[in-house]
Amino acid sequence: MLDWLIVGAGVHGLHVAACLRRRGATVRMLDPHPRPLCEWDRRAENLAMSHLRSPLDQDIGVDQLSLHHFADSLPKLEPGTFAGPCRAPSVALFRRHVEWVRGRFGLDALLERGVAQRVDFVEGGVRVESERGSLRARRVVLALGQAPIRAPAWAEAVGGSALHVFDPRFDSSLPDGPAVVVGGGLSAVQLALRWARAKPGATTLVCRRLPPVAELDVASRWSRPRWSWRFAGFSLAGRAAVLDSEIRHGSVPPRVAARLARAQRRGRLRVVCGEVTGARELGGERALWLGRGDTLRCRRLGLATGFERDFDGVPLLDDLAQGFGLARGPRAAPVLDDALRWHPRIHVVGAAACLSLGPFAANIAGARLAGARLGSVAS
Repeated sequence: MLDWLIVGAGVHGLHVAACLRRRGATVRMLDPHPRPLCEWDRRAENLAMSHLRSPLDQDIGVDQLSLHHFADSLPKLEPGTFAGPCRAPSVALFRRHVEWVRGRFGLDALLERGVAQRVDFVEGGVRVESERGSLRARRVVLALGQAPIRAPAWAEAVGGSALHVFDPRFDSSLPDGPAVVVGGGLSAVQLALRWARAKPGATTLVCRRLPPVAELDVASRWSRPRWSWRFAGFSLAGRAAVLDSEIRHGSVPPRVAARLARAQRRGRLRVVCGEVTGARELGGERALWLGRGDTLRCRRLGLATGFERDFDGVPLLDDLAQGFGLARGPRAAPVLDDALRWHPRIHVVGAAACLSLGPFAANIAGARLAGARLGSVAS
């Protein structure tokens, strides 16, 4: 029987696996993709992401400032490797460091492909069933990623031609005609800029308001363990209030805001502030109606409308909560103890651990906070 089974091989699952492997535990990761961080890479490519938003001191390595020391060890860095006052690393550097961490701990060999469909308790541990069989471990870590994708109701009228950029079915090819991106945050701006580079003047970004500008989407103090512990001492209602007030939803870093303004100024990208109220297919195009009566027509339509804030509708969480009476708090998020236990044998990390880890739960900083908490259990 394994010591640990991690459901999910994204940023959080990979960091937790590295932390547990460092302590000598037997670990497996269960994920449907062919390699760790595969979905993260796909999303970065879809958005033509050049740099992370996370600062240089936040990475998936097990040591403090691992990425910083890794960068220092390289013989040469490309110009522009770091961006902004937080020295956000380039995607290329981040990927090189991830490959180094994966090799250091042999993480690729720990991946079992499959989708977790059911969790049962057995003598001495937990059994997780997937379409490819079952795995047993003394403890399970759920690293399931974000809450469900948020798609506006009007998008149902155009079906598969209006997909969220984070939907696995999203067509990442560049548009060959007029294109519209709907959304008001960083992903929406990145997608719009990518399409505008391919066909200047043919892309429109539709957002309710211009994105607010902020270097980070959460104040950096929340990445520190002592602030995470302070957060965990609040009432559940107080924690939910902190999440609502401290996360800068829809904000973009100054460098991205500058690129957006420059693209507008040069006529490469049009920005329309308004809300889409309806849509339909018209002769091979999509027609969008805005609240003020304007109409937009396009050949390509992309949604970057974020994620739901509630964790209702996540099958594995729903099944566990209902089947074993596990507690859920505000946002239908699991109520965890100090070691991120939802059950004596089930731990939760990532966005779903927001009521324990605080505003940075979904970010790389949250992965590091979670790794430290789980490390104490593995000792």
